[in-house]
Amino acid sequence: MKEMLHTHVLFDLDGTLVDTRAAVMECYRRVFRECLDAGFPPESIDARELFAMRPREVFSVVAPGRAEELYLAYHNTYPLCVKQIKVFAGVAELIGGLALSGRKPSVVTNKGLERTLIDLSVAGIEPECFAAIVTAEDTVERKPHPAPILLGLKRAGAKPEESVYVGDGPQDVLAARACGMEAIAVSYGFYDREVLETYDPGALADSIEDLGRILGLPVARKAAS
Repeated sequence: MKEMLHTHVLFDLDGTLVDTRAAVMECYRRVFRECLDAGFPPESIDARELFAMRPREVFSVVAPGRAEELYLAYHNTYPLCVKQIKVFAGVAELIGGLALSGRKPSVVTNKGLERTLIDLSVAGIEPECFAAIVTAEDTVERKPHPAPILLGLKRAGAKPEESVYVGDGPQDVLAARACGMEAIAVSYGFYDREVLETYDPGALADSIEDLGRILGLPVARKAAS
């Protein structure tokens, strides 16, 4: 298995460090039920596109005149759904191992800051572990556009050639490549290995244990066993 010992390791969040699909679905269900007296998902949005959309975009489609009101309801409801967040075993040890080894982890996600901090807290990861955190509020563009990762590199004081991006989707591989970076794809998240292989990432991990091996972290291997 190819090792990638870059100084800076930038991570996607959902599907890479945590799995919040059940929490997000429950949050939407509550908002739709309590504010719109409607079921979820809505017929006006392809279910396959829901997790690629930001909440404001979803609400702009289903109730354009109430998008901000509904977003605020979503924002306030998400903390009530955290019990449904799944944490990938060994992920806190992986991030801690990188930091302890002198390497610099960061997070670059399409998710909003407050919900990102909630997810990290549930995962037992201190925000101070990261050299940079980039969230939805920081760039208009989202992955696969390179802007979020480029901002992460800038904030971390990193060069593309000394950095690698870790994510679970094609958009992550494409965004990293657009920045001139190596990419590690993880198949334990939202996308199957067969799909990810077609994008030719620099490495592909099927578990946190595999990811630890690729990053050269024996602590991560032990934690995930």
